Amino acid sequence: MGGQLTRVTPEQRDLALVEVGTKSVACDGGGGPLGHPLTYYEIGAEGTVVCGYCGLKFVLKI
Repeated sequence: MGGQLTRVTPEQRDLALVEVGTKSVACDGGGGPLGHPLTYYEIGAEGTVVCGYCGLKFVLKI
């Protein structure tokens, strides 16, 4: 993955979805003891991707 990357923040941990401005995202569940391993995702043509660990949904804002 090259270019810009959006990474989830602890403040976004409990949100139903996170609007992002990049197609590449990284999620660790917000880090800390409630987090999970850092995983990377690429938002496709549908404009969304869901973290396989915590279910956080990333939506590409247009």
